[in-house]
Amino acid sequence: MAFKTISAYTDSETACRVAYIAKLEHRPPAQIAGMALKLFVGLPTEARAALWQIEALGNEADLEEVMREITRTPLHAQYKVAHRQVIEQMQVEKLEQLETEDEILSAAVTLTRHD
Repeated sequence: MAFKTISAYTDSETACRVAYIAKLEHRPPAQIAGMALKLFVGLPTEARAALWQIEALGNEADLEEVMREITRTPLHAQYKVAHRQVIEQMQVEKLEQLETEDEILSAAVTLTRHD
């Protein structure tokens, strides 16, 4: 993928947050800003317009609520991806052979043994 440099103006608080996140995640600030831009421009027009309106007319609590809702979505998607990967890697073909509780416990011990 070819990359292109663009510039943007932002307030000091946002610039400081970008620098902080970059340091915390061991990434260049441009990568943090690029991901933020990618997310924003990927939103439908209606969602971007709603964000502009909330920023202009709403208060801090409104913006915090939006951020909480935005946060939930990728975390939920991440969980679904991890869950799908676990299900795909499960070895269920032998489960039907386990009939007693002792057989189930023995299989569990075998699976978790670190020999």
